[in-house]
Amino acid sequence: MRVNSRSTYLMVVQTVAYSTTAHKSYILCYNGSMKNKHLEHIEDHVLTGRQGALDAIKFLDTKQSQVSVKYDGAPAIVYGTNPENGKFFVGTKSVFNKRRIKINYTHTDIESNHGHTPRVASILHICLDRLPHNDGIYQGDFIGYGGSDTHTPNTITYKFDDVIDDIVVATHTQYIGATIQELDAEFHYRESKSYGVHFIDTSASISNRHFRLSLLITLAKTIIPFVRFPHDDDIAQLKININSYIRSGQTLDADKLASDTGYSRNLFHLYNMIIEIKELLMEGITTTENVQCLFENMPYEHEGYVMSNQYGTFKLVKRQQFSYANFNARQEWKKEVSLK
Repeated sequence: MRVNSRSTYLMVVQTVAYSTTAHKSYILCYNGSMKNKHLEHIEDHVLTGRQGALDAIKFLDTKQSQVSVKYDGAPAIVYGTNPENGKFFVGTKSVFNKRRIKINYTHTDIESNHGHTPRVASILHICLDRLPHNDGIYQGDFIGYGGSDTHTPNTITYKFDDVIDDIVVATHTQYIGATIQELDAEFHYRESKSYGVHFIDTSASISNRHFRLSLLITLAKTIIPFVRFPHDDDIAQLKININSYIRSGQTLDADKLASDTGYSRNLFHLYNMIIEIKELLMEGITTTENVQCLFENMPYEHEGYVMSNQYGTFKLVKRQQFSYANFNARQEWKKEVSLK
């Protein structure tokens, strides 16, 4: 996705010059720490206010960042030793549910909690048998059962150099805390080798930075004073509006989004500029493990990356490519069956 940065800048200046309405920025402070299990798109941070927009720019401009590959596995697997009772468990993200917490210590637990989704239950059964019983709690993506050099866990197909006989898992996060409900995430975790499991090396690095990044970052900073940022109560709806465009394959046209949402086009010009900065940065990322990615039998890119620095942890995804495909893919692993 590309936007014409010079045209965007001129349109913003024009909008401000002819506007008679004072623009008030609504600021939502961000402390830079990362807890819990949900990662935001970096461009969505712009919607949180002037400080969020500035932090998004600083995040993308920071030279010292940790980067890992975001694999398109399914389902997400959470496993490890429960610090509250010392027992090893496996599960999905439902381990972190606030109400009905689904932790599986035994195969019977798996059938009770996940028997209505047979593929998920099957994956958890083999993970319970094979994943290493290390101290700590970890999260990864299930890629495949092994026995092949090609696996399609979700939207993207992964082709490895050789046949892998073990189950394939991309572990990327370690959680630290005294209880399941009080865990802090430490990203970019690399799992050691284990019998019966092939752990993908998810590490990556920024090998070069596109020469246009500095120009675009300067332009984005220039735009911020001219943006009327959303009220806190409107942020969730704005994300829904944007996702509806992506889901239907529409471009994120600033004028149309402004008309649909009632916010000025400057907000969406800035949003699109952060996307362009993000995607230019992604072009310079190099992965440690060489895995070929395919979509509908054609060469494809990785789902995206997770990046951390002093300004937070965010996911970098080409949403109008991958997210569109993912929104519209048939996710077989989620299919349920009646247990009646």
